[in-house]
Amino acid sequence: MRFVVAPEIFELFPGLKLPVAVAEDVSPSVDAAGVEELWRQSWEDAARSASDHDNPQSHPRVAAWRTAMSEIGISGRKFPSSIESLLRRAFKGGDPPRINPLVDFYNAVSLRHVVPAGGFDLEEIDETLELRLTRAGDTFHSLDGSAPEGVGPGEVAYASGAEILTRHFVYKQSRKALLDGSTTSLFLVSEVLGEVEAEGGVAEAVLEGFARGLRRHFGAEPATFIVEEGSPEIPLR
Repeated sequence: MRFVVAPEIFELFPGLKLPVAVAEDVSPSVDAAGVEELWRQSWEDAARSASDHDNPQSHPRVAAWRTAMSEIGISGRKFPSSIESLLRRAFKGGDPPRINPLVDFYNAVSLRHVVPAGGFDLEEIDETLELRLTRAGDTFHSLDGSAPEGVGPGEVAYASGAEILTRHFVYKQSRKALLDGSTTSLFLVSEVLGEVEAEGGVAEAVLEGFARGLRRHFGAEPATFIVEEGSPEIPLR
């Protein structure tokens, strides 16, 4: 298995870096209490930062996504990045939503660094996981959809064969390959735009967050990578 980023993705998003952690023999509930504490702390820290910004999209790392998507013709208002949606909820305060330890973990890393983050169950991925432009024949099965739907060509998306795993890059995830309590083999990824990475060391900091958390909370020793234009392909197994 391998993960491959198509050349056109780096043309659309110059300087993009993707911190990736791949882990086998994951124990999804080995330290659920530790994940809960990490998630709550990240959520509360984000909520306290609300007073520093007029709104979530005014945060520089979120604004960078609005700009980047606008430059390829995608409305940030209609299709907000996952970190914008997460930060908006955190700014409202209250208790953090919980899904399961693995998802709560990558959401905690996402909020801590104010970058998108997500993950896929490798047992449900075909031989190649891709980040590419969609093409004729691709389909997407939304979380609330009763059946897969066709996807038009030209969207930036993660894909497994002809199955699209995310819409509009970092907007929405499909039903396929979701992380849950049965996951033992996973792929975690964050998307760090060139403008954000220019702040210095963001991708490496996110990668360290992934690796440290997988070891501490899930009993896994991950393989870690920074995928970028000069290194667009990595092995998954």
